[in-house]
Amino acid sequence: MQETDEAGEGGLAEYQSRLSEAGIKSDYRAVLVRGVPQNPMFDVRAFEAVIDGFHAKDEDTFVATYVKAGTTWVQQILHGLVRGGKGGGKYGETVPWLEACASSPEVIGPREAPGWTMEEINAAPGPRYFKTHAKVEDLPRGNARPRVIYVARNPKDTVVSLYHHARNKPEFGFSGDFETFLRIFLSDLAENGSWFDHVLGWYEECRRYPETHLFLKYEDLHDDTAAVVQQLAAFLGLPINEEILSGTLRVASLEDMKQNASIGMNHLRKGGYGGWREVFTDAMNERFDPLYARKMSASDLTFRFE
Repeated sequence: MQETDEAGEGGLAEYQSRLSEAGIKSDYRAVLVRGVPQNPMFDVRAFEAVIDGFHAKDEDTFVATYVKAGTTWVQQILHGLVRGGKGGGKYGETVPWLEACASSPEVIGPREAPGWTMEEINAAPGPRYFKTHAKVEDLPRGNARPRVIYVARNPKDTVVSLYHHARNKPEFGFSGDFETFLRIFLSDLAENGSWFDHVLGWYEECRRYPETHLFLKYEDLHDDTAAVVQQLAAFLGLPINEEILSGTLRVASLEDMKQNASIGMNHLRKGGYGGWREVFTDAMNERFDPLYARKMSASDLTFRFE
C-alpha cells in the first residue's frame, strides 16, 4: 500500500500525529486532504488537483454525503431512474466517485467508477452524475453551477456504520473497538472529518440555493422510498411513471443491491436507522448528547434517531 506523501503535508504520519495530539492510541489510518481525513489509499496531490482543476458543467449533478449516509442507495436510485427503471449494470457506471477515479485509479477507482478514467469523464457530454464526499468548499465545481443532492443521516447511526466500514475495509487498518472509534469520530478524525461541519455546511448551502440544491434525510428515504424517488426525478427533470418507479424501487432495494450492485468488500451492511441503540452505552450517550446539542444549537436542522 502506497503511503501518500508520507513525509509531507497530508501524509499518514501527519494524521497519526493528529491522533496522538487528541490522546487517541489507534491503528486507524487516513491521509489529510486540506485538513480533512480521507481514505489512506488516496493520492493527496491528485485529490487536490481535482478540487482545484476539474471543469464541472451546469448540467452536472453531484450526490454529496458524509460517508455512510446512504450514498450508495441514492446512486442506485439514480442508476435506475436514468435507465428508465431497468436493472443491470453497476451504479458506479452511472454515478462514478469523481475524486476516487482521479486519486486512486488503480484500487478504489475501478470499484467506485468502473469503466471510467478521468480523461473519459472530462470528455463525456452532459448531463453527468457524480458521487462526492466533499465539504461545500471542496466540491470540484469550478465556475459552474451544478445541481447537488445532499443526503444526511443522524450521526449516531452514521458512526456505527462508519465503525463497521473501518473494520471491514483493509486500507484503514483498524482493529479497535467501538469506544475507540467513537472517540476518533467525536475528535473529527474519522474519514471525512467533522460530521457537524460537513452536514451543517451543506444544509445552509442547500437552503441558500434551493433551485439547484436538494437536501434529503436518510431517514425519510428509508421510511418512504417511493416519495423520495419521485422527488429526485422531479428535481432532476427525469421521466417518471408507475413502471419506472416500480422498476427503480426494485433495483434500489437492499436485497437487489447486495446481489447485483455492490462493489463488494462488505460495502453494504443492513441499512435502516435506530440500530445505534444496540451499540451505544449510557456513558457513550452522556458524552455524545451534550456535544450534539451544543453543535446543533444554532441550526433548525433535526434528525430522527429512533
